[in-house]
Amino acid sequence: MDLRNRAVYREWSPWPGWLLVMFWGTMLVSMAFVSVAPGESEGERRVGLAVIAVMAVAIQWLLAGLSVRLYRDDLVVGLGSSGWISKRIPYSRIRDTESVTYHPLAEFGGWGVRWGKDGKKAWTARGNQAVVLHLDDGTRLYVGSDSPRRLEERIRAVAGRRLGGEEVENG
Repeated sequence: MDLRNRAVYREWSPWPGWLLVMFWGTMLVSMAFVSVAPGESEGERRVGLAVIAVMAVAIQWLLAGLSVRLYRDDLVVGLGSSGWISKRIPYSRIRDTESVTYHPLAEFGGWGVRWGKDGKKAWTARGNQAVVLHLDDGTRLYVGSDSPRRLEERIRAVAGRRLGGEEVENG
């Protein structure tokens, strides 16, 4: 493994517990209905159960939670465990950072990958805390975090002088 491409800091914010219970409860209820569906053969029921199970695991793997990884040259924020849906932000594009408490429903209509007004975007999984990255194009990118001050400190420490091209001390 190339150590230059290895994350120097990782943070994970899972979906809130109530959402996981609702999600898996819905999957189990769906499976219960399929397992007793009238007029279906045993083979058709098994296929239906397998499809629901595979979909549930795929949704969990692709979407459930938010990962933030800091690399030597950039920050990567992504949904789910797979990191398949992600955004890479070079430190040179970040002009400033700030830890905030915000209103996800009012400002973005909820959690996930969202667009707000006035050049605001969000990548969140739960809660109302984030690190706002002020990007060079005027975008304010909200990165959800259970520990936004720690994440902000880590970004500044890893980015060092590359943060927005400004002289920033490593702390």
